[in-house]
Amino acid sequence: MTRCQRSPQVIDKPVKERRVSPRYQLAAGVQFFHGPSGRNLPARCVDISRGGLLMYVPAASPVKPGHAVRLTLGAIGLPDIACLSGIPLQGTIVRVDRGSLLAEGHLAVGVRFAQA
Repeated sequence: MTRCQRSPQVIDKPVKERRVSPRYQLAAGVQFFHGPSGRNLPARCVDISRGGLLMYVPAASPVKPGHAVRLTLGAIGLPDIACLSGIPLQGTIVRVDRGSLLAEGHLAVGVRFAQA
C-alpha cells in the first residue's frame, strides 16, 4: 500500500458535535466546592456554555470524573450566559485532562451543570 492510499480502517463520517449550546471563551475566576473532599478550591474558567464549562484547577486538586461540585462564577458579561453568574451551580466533573499538568502546572477539568 502506498502512503497516499486509504487504510481500510479510516472512517469517512465526520465527528458529530455533542454540545447542545454554543461555547464561549471566558477568562474568569471560579470558586468551587469539591463534594468528595469537602474543600473549597480555586479555579479559572477557560470556556463556558449553558451546559457546562472547562476550568483549570491546581495540580494537587483531588478531582475525578463523576465527582460532584458546586461552582460560583463572578460577573459574566456575555448576554447568552449572564444568567449563570453569581449563583451556586451544581455540576458533575465529566473530564479531567492531565495533559497540561507538566507544561502548565494545572489540570483541565470539564464540568456539566446539573441545571442543563
